[in-house]
Amino acid sequence: MDPKAANGKRTDNETTKRLILPTSVTRRTFIRSTGLVAGAVAAGPLLSACGAIGGGSGGGGPLKIGLLLPYSDIYAVLGESITESMKMYFENNGNEAGGRTIEIIQEDTQLKPDVALEKARKLVEQDEVDLVAGIVSSGVAVGLRDYFHENKKLLLIANAGANVLTRAKKSPYIFRTSFSNWQPNWPLGNWAYDNVAQKVFVTAPDYGAGHDMVSAFLNSFEGKGGQLVAEPQFTPFPQMGDPAPFITEIQQANPDMVYTFYSGGAAVTFVKAYGEFGLTGQIPLVAAGFTVEEDVLPAQGDAALGTVSGLHWALQLENSTNMTFTAAYKERTGKDANVFAMQGYDTARVIVDSINAVEGNTTDLDPLIDAIAGVSFDSPRGTFKFDETTHNVVNPVYIRRVEEVDGALHNVIIDELGDYVDPGDDSKG
Repeated sequence: MDPKAANGKRTDNETTKRLILPTSVTRRTFIRSTGLVAGAVAAGPLLSACGAIGGGSGGGGPLKIGLLLPYSDIYAVLGESITESMKMYFENNGNEAGGRTIEIIQEDTQLKPDVALEKARKLVEQDEVDLVAGIVSSGVAVGLRDYFHENKKLLLIANAGANVLTRAKKSPYIFRTSFSNWQPNWPLGNWAYDNVAQKVFVTAPDYGAGHDMVSAFLNSFEGKGGQLVAEPQFTPFPQMGDPAPFITEIQQANPDMVYTFYSGGAAVTFVKAYGEFGLTGQIPLVAAGFTVEEDVLPAQGDAALGTVSGLHWALQLENSTNMTFTAAYKERTGKDANVFAMQGYDTARVIVDSINAVEGNTTDLDPLIDAIAGVSFDSPRGTFKFDETTHNVVNPVYIRRVEEVDGALHNVIIDELGDYVDPGDDSKG
C-alpha cells in the first residue's frame, strides 16, 4: 500500500485511592556509569538526622505500590488506562507477588511537578510504599528524578519519555517500561524521508516531550537531507486553546508533509482541526503514534484517516500475548486497549516477576535492582527487556496507518523497523 495515501478504507484530585489487590551489569556497575556514586548529596543532612526515608514493609506485610498518575486534565485517560491494566495483571496473578498481598495507593499528579513531588513524598514517607510506578508527563518525571535518586527509592516509569532520564540524569533507582521520546521518532524521521516527503512542517506542544520528539525526528530527517519549511511550531501546554491560528499557519506554509506529536485531549483538538481546515487527505500527516492512538481515534473520527505514525505497539499486532491482553482488556473495560494500557500491563509484570525473584524482599535494594534489570518476557509489543546501560526498555518500532477496519478506525501496521535502543546521549537528537 502507498504510504502517502490519505484515505485507506479497509476525581476528586486530593483523594487517595487504595486497592488491595540475572543481568551482566550490576547495580554497582550502573552507579559508576552514572557518575553519581556519591549518592544522596542534597538529601544527606535530612537523611542523617531522620534516618532512612520510607522503608516500606520489607518482606512481611502487604507489598505497597504507589501509583502516581494523572487522573484529571488532558491526560486523565492515560492514567486510567495504565491503572486498569496494572490492576488487571495483578488480579490475574492472584493479587500477590513474592508471597505478599499487593496493595495499591493511587495519587493524582494533576500534571503539575510540584503537586507530583508532594504526592511522591506522601507515598514514600507517610504510606511507606515499597516502590512507586506511573508518571505520564515528561516534565513531572524530570521534576521527581532527584527525589527518588537521592532517597534511593525505586521508581518504574510507565509512560513519561523524557530523554534525559536515560542520559545525563539516569539513575540506578529508576527504570522505564514505556519508551524514551527518542525511540519512536528517530526511526520515523528516516522512514518519512524515504516514503513520504523531503520537506516538512513541524508542530508539537511546548514542553519537554514535545521538544524531545521534534529533536529526534529532525535529527534523522535532516540527516538524510530533509528540510524544514518553517521554524518548528510549539503550541501552549497543557491546554492548546484555539487551534485555528496554528492550523492556519500550517495551511499558509503549504508543506509537502506535516510531522506532529500530541497526546490525549490535545491530540483530539489538533487532528479534528486539521480535518476541519481541509488538510486531511491534502497534506500527509506523519506523527508520533500517541497522536492517533486507540484512546483518541474515536473522537478524532475521519480527520485521522491516512495518518502515518511510528510507535512500539499496535492493537492489530498478531502475537498471542497481544491477542490475550487486548481481549482481556476489552472484556474488563468495554474499550479497545491502547499503548498506555499495554505499558501499564508490562509494568505490572515487571513488578511481579522481580518481586517473585527476590521472594518478596524489598529491603535489600541491590538484589531487587538486579532482578528488575534482568526481567525479560513476551510482551504484547514483542520481546520485553531493559537496556543494561540506561534501564530503559528496548523497543520495536512499527509504522502504522489509520484505516477503517470492520467499521472502526484503527492503526494498521504497514512496516516494521526492528528494535531500537536509546543512544544514551544527545548525539542523535
